[in-house]
Amino acid sequence: MTAPSDAPSPARPTTVSTPVLTPGPGAVVRPAPLLDSVGDIPGLTPRRRRGDGGPTTGEVPAADVDLIDALPRTGPAAAWPTVAGWLQAARAVTTRRARLADATAFLRWLAAATPGTTLWTVTEDTLIAYRDQIGTGTGAAAALNRGGRALAPASVARRLSSLSGLYAYAVRRHVLPASPAEHVARPEVSGDGATPARPLEEAAALLDGAEAIAARHPADAAAAALLVATGMRAAEATALTVAAVVDDAGHRVIRVRIKGGKTVAVPLPARVCALIEPLVDGRDGHELVLQREDGRPFDRWRLTTALRRAARAGGVDPAGLTPHVLRATAATLLLDAGVPVEVVQQLLAHASPATTQRYDRGTRRLDGHGIYRLAALLGGGR
Repeated sequence: MTAPSDAPSPARPTTVSTPVLTPGPGAVVRPAPLLDSVGDIPGLTPRRRRGDGGPTTGEVPAADVDLIDALPRTGPAAAWPTVAGWLQAARAVTTRRARLADATAFLRWLAAATPGTTLWTVTEDTLIAYRDQIGTGTGAAAALNRGGRALAPASVARRLSSLSGLYAYAVRRHVLPASPAEHVARPEVSGDGATPARPLEEAAALLDGAEAIAARHPADAAAAALLVATGMRAAEATALTVAAVVDDAGHRVIRVRIKGGKTVAVPLPARVCALIEPLVDGRDGHELVLQREDGRPFDRWRLTTALRRAARAGGVDPAGLTPHVLRATAATLLLDAGVPVEVVQQLLAHASPATTQRYDRGTRRLDGHGIYRLAALLGGGR
């Protein structure tokens, strides 16, 4: 009887080996990344099953990695070397993940809307149709957008920005003579932030709730306290290592690697520090601060679970509560309290004060809104 054999794993295309040549003056050097799969790029480890992944958080869907790896590698339609090189060229892990998500979303739309069109035969008209469909939830985008809904202008603009970057990279590396995205207009994005902020009373109750769950769920308590008291990004919280919690000039701080790759020191308030210290005491510096009970790292969805636990313990409605909502809450509360925008900008690690200013829509401004004055004149009160 023949012994049973293991089921074969899905075949993965391998990079075609080419001789190493020294390019002469004016030579065309096209992308040739030293990879077999875009899943080998740091930060893009594919997640193939629950609990699967590398040593850090936020692995990407395996379907996205496989979709890029299935792109042609040789011939006129060869797109894999260019897309892989573009993904790898991004300095920050968050940028690589955003690029992967935007590129695969476009490839799926392209296959549904214009079968047979490749990345290098896309035209300006193709991109305009893509912009309009994802922005209205019509056409092929109706089946691809989550829930069939239209994307917000900011999301449409971000996707077009990613594609513009990809095609600009292809032009620079002599893959294309010109970019089809160069003249595609992007939707106007409002200067006001769209993320809702929670009131001060709820933010304070959430911190109380974090302390209340510390005995049973210490990592959840620390995560919720970090988010509500510092306004840090989800990716920053999940990537925080034990070695990043240090003493600096008489302060207990966390050294956070922010968007763009820069590292900043964020002081820890006493109440937050009390929840963090038990998670770092006696552990190796390379270990992640926030880990599940089974040792797996937190991700943004696990952060949301932590927030909901703290919210229920603090008597706060957990509906719609996310890390980004707390980031918006921190910014709004500070600006509403009269804290200078440059101070809030430093806390949120924004590159531009214009980004911080989007959160300047706090309660004092809404309390004095002309709508309430009009309601009073009409006799309806507030």
